[in-house]
Amino acid sequence: MEEASVSTTHQHARLSDRERQILVMASKGLTDQAIATQLGISFATVGTYWGRIRGKLGPYNRTELVAKFLRSRAQQAVDQLKAQNAQLIAEIEKQSEKVHELETGAHFFEALLQSAPDAILLVDSEGFIRFANKQCETLFGYPTVKFSGMHVRRLIPDRYHQDHDAHRKEYMAHPTRRRMGEHYGTPAIKADGSEVAVVIHLNTSKLGEQSMVTCVIREQREDEE
Repeated sequence: MEEASVSTTHQHARLSDRERQILVMASKGLTDQAIATQLGISFATVGTYWGRIRGKLGPYNRTELVAKFLRSRAQQAVDQLKAQNAQLIAEIEKQSEKVHELETGAHFFEALLQSAPDAILLVDSEGFIRFANKQCETLFGYPTVKFSGMHVRRLIPDRYHQDHDAHRKEYMAHPTRRRMGEHYGTPAIKADGSEVAVVIHLNTSKLGEQSMVTCVIREQREDEE
């Protein structure tokens, strides 16, 4: 299954900018005629592009091609997130045993995490946020000082609270580095009540005697058109 995912990602990488554009527009529900009109090309030319896409992704119908493209794009987003934060996570793990020797862990983590490109939360075993970098304010809309002591449930839509509590307890019982959720586009809720789709990468470290979950969070973004 992993080999298939890698193969699909390679196929996705061979797509031209226009082919990606057509797939993104199709994923939004546009018909081929609407795509042709928006791009200023003929309906027949759109059909030609679909033929090229099939040559790269496989002999699938239009719906299957779009689904295959979206899965590949999701995997690329997750892989990129992991790659860009690998050094950061490694440093957290390397230094975490020393944090209890400092007067406060906040100074250590602020120096290490504030320059990270993604939103990062440190959450304790009970689900309370102990640290949030400045990117969290941009993503969620809360002032940074409001995050300290906030329960992570406030960042999750109400309909997922029960499932999240169960998953959090299971994760803390068997911590491992993994992506949160079954889908690219895990829902989170902002300060104004609106929802945002995100990708989340989790890692657990020991800070002194306490287990702490590092949550690296990135908003799901559309491919540039």
